[in-house]
Amino acid sequence: MHFRNMKIIRIILLILNVLAALGLVATTLAGVVTPSKNILPSVLAYGYLPMLGLNIVFVLLWLLMGKWHFLISTAAIAVRYTFIGLFFQIGGSSTIPPAEEHPSMVTLLSYNVHMFGGNGFESVPKDSNALAFLGLLREHQPMVLCLQEYTPVKGINITDSLELMGYNHYFGAHGSNTSPHGTVVFSKLPITFVKRIDQQKVLVEILNGDRPFRILCVHMDSYAFDLDDRADIEQMARLKIDSTSRRTMSKAKETVIRHENEWNDQLRPLISECSLPLILAGDMNDIPSSWLYAQITKYLADTYRDKGLGFCTTYNGSFPRFRIDMVFRSPQFSTLSYRRIKTDVSDHYPVLVSLEFNDTI
Repeated sequence: MHFRNMKIIRIILLILNVLAALGLVATTLAGVVTPSKNILPSVLAYGYLPMLGLNIVFVLLWLLMGKWHFLISTAAIAVRYTFIGLFFQIGGSSTIPPAEEHPSMVTLLSYNVHMFGGNGFESVPKDSNALAFLGLLREHQPMVLCLQEYTPVKGINITDSLELMGYNHYFGAHGSNTSPHGTVVFSKLPITFVKRIDQQKVLVEILNGDRPFRILCVHMDSYAFDLDDRADIEQMARLKIDSTSRRTMSKAKETVIRHENEWNDQLRPLISECSLPLILAGDMNDIPSSWLYAQITKYLADTYRDKGLGFCTTYNGSFPRFRIDMVFRSPQFSTLSYRRIKTDVSDHYPVLVSLEFNDTI
């Protein structure tokens, strides 16, 4: 009787293991299935890490039991092992090298400052957060800032403070030339060309010595999840799905399809037709296993994959937390360092990278 019970348990575990293996593979299909044709892979993409963890558990379980079934999850992990690098990296560097050793180096900080509202759900501008932001810049001294959700605060003139630090060149998707807000590029290097793509995206051309390059600073369309949506997401993460989850899923579907349109109509033409060295930086509002990421990396390299170190998330708000703030580079650049900086100025973390011109291209 005992033997029969154990056999039934193993059969149930085997069925669950097969489902988990299939689930892991399914979470990696978002990059090849266009969201407007089938949204399911884009939704499943958010489950890659949990499914990966579950399959690792099955591998260990079968090994402890001395069963060959460990090969099922091992095969599923091996088929899509490259996805692990989207979330975890080894051998990278977070240290910016000496400028004298890299005379063509460009340092860039990309940051959704969340209107200096801290890491809470509601964005309430605070002078203390603005001061912490300025202190962060004094410490790291990036040449270029790519900011999203940038806005003045009552007690501090941030733009004037940035000018005193040498950021004398700037352009924003909103506001006047003297008071930009929204998605903004601030630069210590001369800006020689600007283009406002829409209210959340700007393109600038910058001159580093005698070398021009371009930066696309973007804030992709937001999921705009409210408190109820976040509660639904936490429930769904526990596999508790009910009728109230439909609204949240509908929001996710609409946003992913808007990302598809933003890519096809705005970003892809600018990237594919650009002959100059190019940096794409900003809040992508999408994850590394997404369709959008797969399209971008057909043209540009992810600096985190170049020089990232360890597991990285950039969203600093409530659950769920992912790496959604990214910096990409064209082949004319090489990545020297990548760093995610922890701070509570915003519900995002800033990303600081150093790049140099690749003279072999």
